[in-house]
Amino acid sequence: MSSQGANKPLLLFTSFPSEGHTNPVLAIAKYMVSHGYPVVYLAAHVHRDKICAMGAEFIAYDWTPMSPRLTSGPLPTSMVKRLSRASLQLVELFYDTLPGRFESLSAALEMLRRREPGRQIIVVEDILNMTTMPYRYGSALPAGFEERPATVGISSAAAMLQSQDTAPFYVGLPPDPTPAGRLRNSALHDLVFEGPMTSVVDAWNEALRICGCNVSPRGSPFSGWFNAYDVTMMLCSPSLEYPMSDLPSHVKFVGCLPRRGVDDNTAYPKWWSDVVQAAAPKKKKVVFVSQGTINHDVHQLIVPTLAALAGREDLLVVATMGDRDARVEAVPVLPPNARVANYIPYDAVLPYTDVFVSNAGYGAFTHAVMNGVPAVFAGTTEDKIEVAMRAEWAGFACNLGTQTPSQAQISEAVDMVFANDRFKARALQLKTENEHMDALARIEKHIVALTV
Repeated sequence: MSSQGANKPLLLFTSFPSEGHTNPVLAIAKYMVSHGYPVVYLAAHVHRDKICAMGAEFIAYDWTPMSPRLTSGPLPTSMVKRLSRASLQLVELFYDTLPGRFESLSAALEMLRRREPGRQIIVVEDILNMTTMPYRYGSALPAGFEERPATVGISSAAAMLQSQDTAPFYVGLPPDPTPAGRLRNSALHDLVFEGPMTSVVDAWNEALRICGCNVSPRGSPFSGWFNAYDVTMMLCSPSLEYPMSDLPSHVKFVGCLPRRGVDDNTAYPKWWSDVVQAAAPKKKKVVFVSQGTINHDVHQLIVPTLAALAGREDLLVVATMGDRDARVEAVPVLPPNARVANYIPYDAVLPYTDVFVSNAGYGAFTHAVMNGVPAVFAGTTEDKIEVAMRAEWAGFACNLGTQTPSQAQISEAVDMVFANDRFKARALQLKTENEHMDALARIEKHIVALTV
């Protein structure tokens, strides 16, 4: 360890194991390693190579793969069904698995305290991982700790916490800070958590009980994610979120993370030169469509997009899944202007892209912003209905408001983005705004502020 590192706190990073939750935290950990911090990362085995390659110490915890129930069953056709489906996902994925993750974190903290008894340890984690939350509610501290370690929460998702100015997350309503709107918002919060999302409240209480907590949580479980840390950082600029007059002071906007660039070992498809040639000097407009990291049903978005834009000699349409391990099924008909690959990194293809068609995952949202690319979003499952609405509200995207858009909807939306310069102008404005915020430097400043 360098003499510089000896004077810095040890940073213990941890995150929920899916790529969408882990990749942003990995980027932060890599930056902190490069700035001389000793970094230990508690994660699932699948992320070991990335962690070791950045120069951090890897500690493994066991992880049971996601339940297939999360992507099975019919799509919700009403708000109540959508909330019930979201509740099932939250309970199974995040709360039922919390005690195991908490046990792993406590063991890691005890090991690090024994190894370095005089060093400050700061825990930096993805907020939906929740492993430091039980300490806030009275769970026994790890051996060797007389007080809770300082904690930093990283939100790689939209702001889900309760506000008087916004409707409950997942409901899919725009913000309304008027007196009447605040009455609406308050009533909806009560209805949601006393109705279709009661199971989330119960699972939250039960998970904390199993973790040994002696204080019962109050309020919204979603707010609990943001309030469990000394400082919680939103990975976006304020322009990308609904205004909240009652946003807690410890919740900070730091901006979107910078583009990660493309690995030198990235394997490009054999037709990649078609993309480069189409984009320079803009012989054709490039439309990039990606299905996302969770739902891999190509018939929801990829197939209708290819069909909607088939025959357009002015366009090159590139289709890919959003997950490295996903595989595109055989497309019934591959139009002459279409190219399909299993996986291409967003930051490889988006610099050549004129319109990004996606089902509105938060990773797609932030990648579009940091590449200055206007978007067409079509998503209503998981958090996607809220992400798509924020993209539309921020002004850089067209929100189709459905998980299964028709060919006509896609074609009309793409043409609308091409025809209206305000989408591209706004995307570029947001890109500049977030670049100037310098997210990684801001995150380090907040960590320095917690250093004793």
